[in-house]
Amino acid sequence: MRALPVTFAVLLVLSSVAAAAGTTATPPDTAAPLQTADSLRGGPVVDEETRQVAPSRGLVTNETAQEEALGVLGIPPSAVRRSTLETRTVDLGPALSVESNATAAHMETVRRIDRIESASTVERRQQLLLGELSNIEQRVIDLRARQRRVLSAYSAGEISSRKLLLELAIIDVQASELEQRRDRIEEIALQTPDFSITERSADLERELETFTGPVRSHAVQVFSGEAESSRFFVQSGPDSVVLGVIDNGTYVREAYRGTLRQRGAASITTPEALNITAEAYPNIYALRLAQNGTDVVGSGDSYLVRIQHHRGQLSAFVDSGAKTVFKEYQHRPLDTMETTEAGTSVKDGLKLTAYRTYSGGPVLIQLNDSETGEPVDARITVGPAGGRSTSVGRTGDDGQLWALAPGQSYQITAIDDISVVLLSVDASEPPRIHDGATNRTTATPEA
Repeated sequence: MRALPVTFAVLLVLSSVAAAAGTTATPPDTAAPLQTADSLRGGPVVDEETRQVAPSRGLVTNETAQEEALGVLGIPPSAVRRSTLETRTVDLGPALSVESNATAAHMETVRRIDRIESASTVERRQQLLLGELSNIEQRVIDLRARQRRVLSAYSAGEISSRKLLLELAIIDVQASELEQRRDRIEEIALQTPDFSITERSADLERELETFTGPVRSHAVQVFSGEAESSRFFVQSGPDSVVLGVIDNGTYVREAYRGTLRQRGAASITTPEALNITAEAYPNIYALRLAQNGTDVVGSGDSYLVRIQHHRGQLSAFVDSGAKTVFKEYQHRPLDTMETTEAGTSVKDGLKLTAYRTYSGGPVLIQLNDSETGEPVDARITVGPAGGRSTSVGRTGDDGQLWALAPGQSYQITAIDDISVVLLSVDASEPPRIHDGATNRTTATPEA
């Protein structure tokens, strides 16, 4: 009998300094303010024609979507086999590995571009441009194979979660440098008479973007010592990975499902790509900003659809052959996350309450004095029931702390001097876009 692929869900802490403090957030019963285009980072620009091709969402409106869960791309739950909390400290080895890869890739770009610009004739320059484009295409194939290998090794338990994140960070560095090289090659091609590589270059741009992402980029910064300690959620499956992190008051998530792709099977139009995304994320589309809310770029095998909405940002990658979303980035300010009270536990004069989103997503931890109701600043740990817990920070003066939830049921512990209170929280499924999963919440307080 063929063995089922093993999949892991891991919460990983990388630290270049001492453990970082928790993030202060708006209480869950406070209405989140609507974000403006200026308040959201990296907003796309869209023309009126692109925005008008989107479908009408029918029953889903801005009003009905305000309090609804926003869909995410995820790995089917049947594939998840193991979950854990791990604390890691970044050392000199990973930092040197990331930096040496970045330096080597950049120097190669400089050398190859100099060679093109030094061509003695237009014909020779054209030959070199085509050759360099072919080289990048081959590198894309190599990166795809490398990513598939490390995901398979991780799922089989052959490498650690830290090693997986380091490998994905290095792939991000190499793909980012290849994108810089591709962009420079296209610039030179545009200045070359009677010569065009625009369509081929655009296809390469989309492919290179499948190896990069905001969570991987943040991991690069942590490994390089450019960012403070961060807690990463890591979940893998067959040629698939989900990553999450809380960065400066924003929940950042990226997901890739390589098994959903059908390269070269068919082609779609820009309106179709937007329509597929709107169908997959009806609530997000309903919440899009009235101006500069959508942007669609791409051709050939895939399209990138960006949607700025009142509760964050979505970047969805649509495969032309499969006509489905196979990769996403999401940025969600913590005070816009939809939460449900998962339970309350009272002991030793402390009242501990958890407001959760879904497994792997943010959970808001609230600690108060059980008699006076005043917020309590105490140390918080999170871990599997009966297993080793990991310190995730302190609740602070407002008694609140946002943390990432593991991929399985877990226990929250608040420790204030000699007072200790525990709360067990069951796992809850993400609202996955491809299976209609809802956010179910239950919890068991512990006395």
